[in-house]
Amino acid sequence: MSLQVQPVARRITAVAWLPPRAGNAYNDADLHFVTGSGGKHRELVLWTTVNPDFDNDTEGAQDSADERPLASLIAKVAHDGDIHGIAALSDIVATVSSFGTISIYQADHGHSDDTSRLALRESITAHRFANSERASGTALAMQPVDSPDAEVASCGEDGCIAYAQVSRLDALQQHEVDSTVITGICWPTPAQTAISTRGGQVKLFDRRTPADVSAVFVSPSTSYAFECIAAHPSQSFRLATGTDSGAVLLWDTRNLKSPAMEVFNVHGSNVWDVQFDPTNSGRIVSCSDDATLAVTQWSTDGADASSSARDVRRVSSFFNVLSVNCLDVCPFTRSSIIVAGSDSGNLLIEKSTNDDDFQLF
Repeated sequence: MSLQVQPVARRITAVAWLPPRAGNAYNDADLHFVTGSGGKHRELVLWTTVNPDFDNDTEGAQDSADERPLASLIAKVAHDGDIHGIAALSDIVATVSSFGTISIYQADHGHSDDTSRLALRESITAHRFANSERASGTALAMQPVDSPDAEVASCGEDGCIAYAQVSRLDALQQHEVDSTVITGICWPTPAQTAISTRGGQVKLFDRRTPADVSAVFVSPSTSYAFECIAAHPSQSFRLATGTDSGAVLLWDTRNLKSPAMEVFNVHGSNVWDVQFDPTNSGRIVSCSDDATLAVTQWSTDGADASSSARDVRRVSSFFNVLSVNCLDVCPFTRSSIIVAGSDSGNLLIEKSTNDDDFQLF
């Protein structure tokens, strides 16, 4: 299947799928996701798209699906600053901005009366430089727990990590942990966070002692500036980082003193976002300033594959010539669905109803 492109007239800088309202995606005819934008249109936007898990084999159903847009805008709200990160928990959406603020929004969607809306609930400044000027937030991640008291963690250009419960941002905790820009953050476990830095380091933190570094990793042979980081959905010792050179690095941190690392030269420029595919965690999906998406098959059948069996596949579109800034792989469907956003003002979506036929490229 080919990459689908929909112009949306806004520079998309962050994206995240929302959990299905019915509890299971195969009960929902439509899926919902949110995008954040920057530049002229600083907005948080709620979209809906057809769930490919539903059977559209009949000619009438297929014709009806073909008449629908790739994604439909159903709600939007102005945002204070460019959105640099989005995370979702049930009907809660958290963002971090270029003004250093964490904001919590209520997302009401999927109701029988077709009413949907986004409403700002709370906002707080989480990142400031030493001179008290606001520092840009660079990334944000939600603690992987199903609880209204889950924490959101953000990082920024001030070298700090900020933690706060989504239910009360006023209890914000800030910790200065690096002297360079922190570019990415993730939760390998509910009690551990990991960051990537512009200085080329990966750092691990125990949430119980958040100001103390548990471990620090660097590339032993090549100097990289890291742009993003992601944790494996089920193997907490595996991390992936994207670099300024276009490489994706896969880390095995079981040996904290000497972690194993592999380099995949996937892109031709900065890798802005990276994620393990939740529908097949042997794949890493990435996007880049070179206007491409890529899938790196680093493992097969749940076991490490030999280098000769590994594959890197890339996709681009004639209609999208600028940087692909962000991506999210839907974890709620049997089908593989990727949504991405670009500087070209496009939504990029790939859907496949059969995992064996999943061909991004």
